[in-house]
Amino acid sequence: MFGAAHCSPRRARFGELAAGIVLAAGVIVLTAAPAAAAATGGAGATLPYVEVQAENSSTNGTVIGPTADYNTLAAEASYRKAVTLQGAGKFVEFTAPAATNSMVFRYSIPDTSSGSVYTAPLSLYVNGTKQANFTLTNAYSWYYGGYPFTNSPGSNPHHFYDETHRLFATTYPAGTKFRLQVDAEDTASSYTIDFADFENVAGASAQPSGAVSVTSKGADPTGAADSTAAFTSAIAAAGAGGTVWIPEGTFRIPGHLILNNVTVKGAGMWRSTVVGAAPGFYGNSAPTGSGGVHLADFAIFGDVQERDDGAQVNGVGGALNNSTVDRLWIEHMKVGAWMDGPFTGLVFTGMRIRNVTADGVNFHDGVTNSKVTNSDLRNLGDDGLATWSDQNADSGDSFDHNTVQYPILANGIAIYGGHDNFVTDNRVIDAGLTQGGGIHVAQRFASTPLGRTDVLRNTVIRSGSLDPNWNFGVGALWFDARDAAMTGLTNVDDIVIQQSPYEAIQFVSGSSVSNVKITNATIQNTGTWVVQEQVGGSATISNSTATGTQAPSPVYNCGVGFTLTDGGGNSGIFAPTQCQNITRPAFPPYLPDNGSRIAISPAALGFESVATGTSSAPQAVTVTNSGTATAPVGSIATTGDFSQTNNCGSGIAAGASCTVNVTFTPAAAGSRTGNLSITASGIANNVPLTGTGVAPGPVLSLSPSGLSFSATVVGNTTPAQTVTVTNTGTTSATISGVSTTGDFSQTNNCATLAVHATCTVSVTFKPTTTGTRNGSMTINSNANNSPTATSLTGSGIDASTNIALHAPVTASSQVNGTFVPSNATDGDANTYWESANNAFPQWVQVDLGKAYSIGTITLKLPPSTAWGTRTQTLSVLTSTDGSTFTTAVGSANYTFTSPANVVTITVPATNTRYVRLTITANTGWPAGQASEFEVHPSGQGG
Repeated sequence: MFGAAHCSPRRARFGELAAGIVLAAGVIVLTAAPAAAAATGGAGATLPYVEVQAENSSTNGTVIGPTADYNTLAAEASYRKAVTLQGAGKFVEFTAPAATNSMVFRYSIPDTSSGSVYTAPLSLYVNGTKQANFTLTNAYSWYYGGYPFTNSPGSNPHHFYDETHRLFATTYPAGTKFRLQVDAEDTASSYTIDFADFENVAGASAQPSGAVSVTSKGADPTGAADSTAAFTSAIAAAGAGGTVWIPEGTFRIPGHLILNNVTVKGAGMWRSTVVGAAPGFYGNSAPTGSGGVHLADFAIFGDVQERDDGAQVNGVGGALNNSTVDRLWIEHMKVGAWMDGPFTGLVFTGMRIRNVTADGVNFHDGVTNSKVTNSDLRNLGDDGLATWSDQNADSGDSFDHNTVQYPILANGIAIYGGHDNFVTDNRVIDAGLTQGGGIHVAQRFASTPLGRTDVLRNTVIRSGSLDPNWNFGVGALWFDARDAAMTGLTNVDDIVIQQSPYEAIQFVSGSSVSNVKITNATIQNTGTWVVQEQVGGSATISNSTATGTQAPSPVYNCGVGFTLTDGGGNSGIFAPTQCQNITRPAFPPYLPDNGSRIAISPAALGFESVATGTSSAPQAVTVTNSGTATAPVGSIATTGDFSQTNNCGSGIAAGASCTVNVTFTPAAAGSRTGNLSITASGIANNVPLTGTGVAPGPVLSLSPSGLSFSATVVGNTTPAQTVTVTNTGTTSATISGVSTTGDFSQTNNCATLAVHATCTVSVTFKPTTTGTRNGSMTINSNANNSPTATSLTGSGIDASTNIALHAPVTASSQVNGTFVPSNATDGDANTYWESANNAFPQWVQVDLGKAYSIGTITLKLPPSTAWGTRTQTLSVLTSTDGSTFTTAVGSANYTFTSPANVVTITVPATNTRYVRLTITANTGWPAGQASEFEVHPSGQGG
């Protein structure tokens, strides 16, 4: 129910409008203020992925929606539309509009009659080739009853959707077809698909110098063991101001870690994952709190399946003074971040908060000078972003450049009391599905008095709902004086409100709402009224337009004594009022997307050192239109020491991309900054630009800026990867030495480089032990930026390493949605795959992601006396391409002796990517069975 606040560098200016004066309630004097330009609204967060809607993709399924009717699958979907697949052969096929190595999709499968948790597979095909199935679940969806809701089936079903994600071993080009299809083994009675996201995820980051890795303290990167003690030990070892490193892997932490004056950094939100029942990273409680805490670049995936407001089961919490939280991915918690004040100076940046049971981020009780910026929040159980001034005022806070999507209960963004808070440049989509709207400013929940609040440059799309208690609509932008009169100045400037299912702007409840000034609003295709007045008070609207209003009058007023002043320059807003409630309007007509289908990648550009007066090689920014109509292109421009050329023309066709090439020409030495601005579909997208200028002379540039080597057997040497060295300076460069550290070596042909000439350094990796191995390659020269270095990372494995852990698995069949193939590589011997009964032969196959020389296979059944001793007859087949297999180990009997139930098969050293077990008999059950299918490389043992 609660939300968060936000700060902005500028405030809307009022008091400069022509003098429209209200002489009495309902009497308006018009002014002659000139009409303003259409509002630009807010662009929201710069997102690294491109979203493709199911209903706009190739499908033979059933398109549902649009509707705003609560308790329906369509109402909770993006664009209030989705695709339902029911029956074998039904599919939806997404075309990736940009290069991608990952996929996220939003889905709903039916609940069980008892509310019990189950899983169901769904088949994936990439360009027509079958991949490992996705495993879907109802565990985090389907809530019922009254607030705060339950998972027991009954009345008021809602919160239908969840998401799943996968990182591929291959980067697929734009145009690749990703098909989700119901095959015979896909056991849910139906699948509703909303959209898919495609992102080209970067490789794992390298361990920072001096950081203490949690694995050095015994943390388990497979996620099987509890790593709490190892994390705690790493935090202690890092000491005050130190850094704790979470390498690539999955780490189980069931509960909270309490932090103070420490940095916790991962290898990337797709790479380093913390899981558990309710893992959390917390500061100490206020008023003492913690300070100097910095969290960055990892994911927190909990297992919270029901809302319990008495439980502290949030991803980030406590009091964090002068701290930062950057690029965390948080799912399946109660709240993404619930921050309890009083404290000051906390900044969230680049957050990805999804599928939680309550708020996204809530600044509660005296949080000051804090903000959430450039973050993406969706499918929330309560307010997306909120400030709640409970006993102490939240002030100086801001929410800026965020995208908030599909909060089920309450609002996209809410300000409850407090003063001098900002909501700016945000994009709120499909918000307020019940008891809420898009942006809410209120005197509620016993909050401190509401002071000045600025709501600037925001876009609100398809937001607002029919309140089931009031039986009338809630506005996209609404003001509620439920607890006390609202008299603090609220400035709303440059807002775009589109396709509100009910009213666009609402004043409701309590004694009065006054001192609200709205200017330069663009309101389009509203389901009912432009303004709904249901409380005493006053507001002024100036330089604003409303078109496509569905109600017969733009204003609803039933004699509550509210005075709406026409400040001049308005169109389509002021007319005789209506007093007749509309409880079920038709869904308003769709509008052009206004840029929500435009994606910019990368989100920022950084240039190597370049001599002043010379120019760098260009770097490319890709602009992609994943919409269904041409996106008009406005201005494309750079600032600072940067220039651009582009092939975007006047428009980008649906499904197409264009390229902007940016060049850095430093005018002076030192750090140089600028900005690339790309306006497409009416939205300005900004790409920060950075570079370093150096004095004229030789300058070396390295490409790529880092090398990452895949898992390699200890003692073996990888094929070489190359780093290209370019002299981007103004005079010849002399290279005096090239060196590497760690388990890396190099050869090179670098000596003297003329201006713009290149040489190459070939780097190989030979791990000396298992685990993540880090190093660097350094070039010493007479260049201005000598020494010039690049990071190196790799992973060592040996015969004890299970290279099949979490790898994709397919099988000839499965018995139902519980005993799925993925159980065989999940690291948990208590879960298992089982084939169809009485249908030998059966097979199960693992894809290792690349070719390895394998030496042994370890097969496990559940370690329980309930599983009696049994013998399975099987053979081992291998393949490098997944289609042509050869027999590596002939058919033989293997006995699993209870209760250990473990068998090891020696494989003659075989270079293979795909490993298949073909099972022809089982004395314990008429089916193939495996709870763990481990594959170990040949080579050194551990």
